[in-house]
Amino acid sequence: MGLTGYSDQIDPDKIIENVPFFPVFRLADFAAAYRIPAEYREKLLEERVKLAIVWANRQLTGFRLEKESLGISSLNDVPTDDGFGSDHPSVLLYTRAVSCYAKALLVADYATMMRKSDAQSDANESEDTADRWHKFAQDALNDLQNKPKIHAELL
Repeated sequence: MGLTGYSDQIDPDKIIENVPFFPVFRLADFAAAYRIPAEYREKLLEERVKLAIVWANRQLTGFRLEKESLGISSLNDVPTDDGFGSDHPSVLLYTRAVSCYAKALLVADYATMMRKSDAQSDANESEDTADRWHKFAQDALNDLQNKPKIHAELL
């Protein structure tokens, strides 16, 4: 329990459902893997992850429809030559895309947390930080679809 009176724990069994083609998403796994501060409420994390899932699923609509037309009913069934054990590369890339996009959304929420020194808060709140997480998310989707990564920056 934090100083706010809210529990700092995320329900380890909390699963965010998804459309049948894409995997479900475990909220506690996201929070642990992406070092989400305990001060973020579970409801906020859930909402940001749901928005990230919507974003990723929309980006992958054509990819999903193409695979389904070939009789592939889930991302885990997409043929691959580079699997390692039970972790399917396509599922790993999808999870990375959703996680990075959700993290980018959460960076904007960091400003209201006021947990760290001003200098560190500025770095975490900066547009560059959110942009970096958005780039990671887009890179993962490009990798998933075997598309090249192209980045343009204004100088």
